[in-house]
Amino acid sequence: MKFSKDVYIFVLPLLILDIAWHIYSLPTIYNQWLYFFVITFPTSVGLILLASLFRDPDRIPDSNYIEGKTILSPADGELCGLEEEDGNTAIYVEMHYYNVHVSRAHLPGKVTKITRGKGKHHLVYFINKNLHPDTNAIRKNARVIIDLEDNEGNPFKVFLICGAFFRRAQPYVKVGDKITEGQRIGVIAFGSTVKITLPGKNYRMIAKFGDKLKGGKTILCERSNEPIIMEK
Repeated sequence: MKFSKDVYIFVLPLLILDIAWHIYSLPTIYNQWLYFFVITFPTSVGLILLASLFRDPDRIPDSNYIEGKTILSPADGELCGLEEEDGNTAIYVEMHYYNVHVSRAHLPGKVTKITRGKGKHHLVYFINKNLHPDTNAIRKNARVIIDLEDNEGNPFKVFLICGAFFRRAQPYVKVGDKITEGQRIGVIAFGSTVKITLPGKNYRMIAKFGDKLKGGKTILCERSNEPIIMEK
């Protein structure tokens, strides 16, 4: 199994501390079996579960993917929001702690700007998935914004919106990088929300609200001759 870079930041220090603690304390423990079940086993399981949160599997797009026509999901999670934003289309994917946290590019293009926006750290959870997401987390949480432009010079963006825990979003790309659709572009520790924009409004949604999505694999929508339907 492949892991994201952040596994070394969060898991490795805890693993080293756990091993050092066991080396130091085991010789002085009278009942080592009790120590195993009370301390060793729970901490080992916890470390394994923590490491699993930073898994980073390779992804192959679904069979109905058509390069230049269909748009891939930028993250694992659920489709939770859709709205028009300054003449463009904005789509929101809600991530949970058990999802893969690595985010991917939904369109090929060139990175033009990366901005770290300070903000709050509200809990992110959408009870009702709808067309106009308006929560404190979406509007006010800290985030990393990756500005890009496609081959025709049309701008689009990826927003890595931080959650309430660990509050860390880290881009994997830098200004000037040329990226391909489905390429890993960043990570949000312990889940939150990924927002993407698409140039213009001529798209047809394939995924539905609440659908389970896989980043770099699931088809979100496809280009269309008609504007995207924004009706409930």
